[in-house]
Amino acid sequence: MKIDNDETKDLARSFVILAHVRTGGTFCAHALSNHPQVYCDRGETLHHGSAWRKARIPVEAILGAIWGADGYHAAGFRAIYTQAYHDAVWPLIETERAWIIHLTRENVTRQAVSNAYQQMVRHGTLPYYAVHSFEERRPEPVEADVTMIVGYARRIRREVREGAARLACYEEPVLEVTYEEMTGGAGATEMVEAVAYRIEDFLEVERARLPVALKRDFPVPMREWFTNWRAMRRGLKAAGFGGRDG
Repeated sequence: MKIDNDETKDLARSFVILAHVRTGGTFCAHALSNHPQVYCDRGETLHHGSAWRKARIPVEAILGAIWGADGYHAAGFRAIYTQAYHDAVWPLIETERAWIIHLTRENVTRQAVSNAYQQMVRHGTLPYYAVHSFEERRPEPVEADVTMIVGYARRIRREVREGAARLACYEEPVLEVTYEEMTGGAGATEMVEAVAYRIEDFLEVERARLPVALKRDFPVPMREWFTNWRAMRRGLKAAGFGGRDG
């Protein structure tokens, strides 16, 4: 019988970046993928349009391939709530006993606005604007649908509460990180060092710089982004979201 004496195999700590929409999941995945000891899929691993899913690879095989990556100390992927908590996925995460980096956002208003804008572009009600890019871009000012944005904000708050309750019952380690902590504000070209160290220590890998080539998708205050910002701010404040201009 042959003996496999390559100790770099079957070494990686399995992890998941569990990121609610517009909380920096792509930013985190790009940063971690640049760590020499970490394998992290940069794409939308479980999205129906991902390269994995287009190839009709079963979900359990996709996650098995990622978590089984050889030559790394940690291996993982990112998933939004609806993907990670899907009946076909969450049991695999639990069985693998994957550690979780949980991303949320302090500024729910900005998160809701960003998500609403993204969905309106995808459904053709606003002009095309890249949600992720390696180029600097500035959105054209548009009129906001305040009712839609308030609806997104309420849904985000509800889903974060439900997600937190579910994670409270999870038996493996969970690291809580916010978008604001991780990026340190507009124009971030790498993960904030202190947060990078927290994540690296959590994954039990060496400390290293985590550069990111992505550009911030909406690098403007909301008062410059929307032509009806005053009305939008009043509507958000009336709904209990404070109208923060993040």
